[in-house]
Amino acid sequence: MTNIALIALAFTLAAEPTEEASPEAASAPNPAPMQAISSPPPAPPAAVPVPGAKPSEDDIEVLKQVVDLQEDDPSAGWYGQAYPQALRILALPTARAVHKGGFEFVIDHRASQPIYNSDSPHAAADMWNNFLGLDSGLTVGLGLRYGIIEGLDAGLYRVNGTQFDTVEFDLRFQALHQEEHGIDLMVRGGLSWFVVPNHDDALWPFAQLYASRLFAKQLLVTVGVMYHADSSASTTSGIKYADEVHKWSAAWGAGLEYRLASSVALDAEMVACTVGFCSKNPAFSGGVKFLTNRHTFALVCGNTQYVTADGYITNTDTPWSKLVIGFNLTREY
Repeated sequence: MTNIALIALAFTLAAEPTEEASPEAASAPNPAPMQAISSPPPAPPAAVPVPGAKPSEDDIEVLKQVVDLQEDDPSAGWYGQAYPQALRILALPTARAVHKGGFEFVIDHRASQPIYNSDSPHAAADMWNNFLGLDSGLTVGLGLRYGIIEGLDAGLYRVNGTQFDTVEFDLRFQALHQEEHGIDLMVRGGLSWFVVPNHDDALWPFAQLYASRLFAKQLLVTVGVMYHADSSASTTSGIKYADEVHKWSAAWGAGLEYRLASSVALDAEMVACTVGFCSKNPAFSGGVKFLTNRHTFALVCGNTQYVTADGYITNTDTPWSKLVIGFNLTREY
């Protein structure tokens, strides 16, 4: 009887459900192992920006890119990659230096005879026969400038005359940039080496200060003050130490370049001697400049043949009625 009671009790306990499983769970068939695929978790709700909260790093990067794209560089349309920098008006420098590691090569020509000589009895015929003065002896200038570091460049320039040569060595330092300070400011200093056959050479310093500003990405204005310790007139051919052909000079200068289109500009400049050795007429030049990729070509007309620091600072004896023609070529590397 005891064995029969124990067997009945075992069957009774096996038939009762456990505490962990419900009757429904006990009766449901077990799912196949390969069918137990979990669904992806729902996406978190979009973050709502809180006023005053710090944005995430991703947001900061996106905002920075937008600001960079929208930044208004006042000289972007002028000193961009497609065209050369405006380092000169015609002969007058601007307050910009050659970029680091860059080169600028310059060729200048100025005729020695006027386009039209009103004093000649055959003025019209002379104009044709002399080909606007280009058949006469030309003053030729060759220059090379190198950017040492950003804002500092060095230059070597040589110009010939009928009986003399002038070689110029200089350094230029751009102290201010329009992008950061609203104006370009440059200091220039150097030496002029004046060479006349059968006479002693003259080697004297000069100093200049220029300020430039670009307006509306179309009008470039530059002004400057200049000093030379051994200036001389462009017609100097004798002993430069003589008092009548040599003396220190100081002058002011101004120039404009107006961009008619992306590749064409009108240029004008004037240098007026104020104290020291000064001729009677301020030096003036005007012309049209054509710009291509890294090149400029300017057709120039003015009353001076001199384009170096010791000459154009002294004005000129050429009257306004006897203008000469010339041209400038620059190549930027």
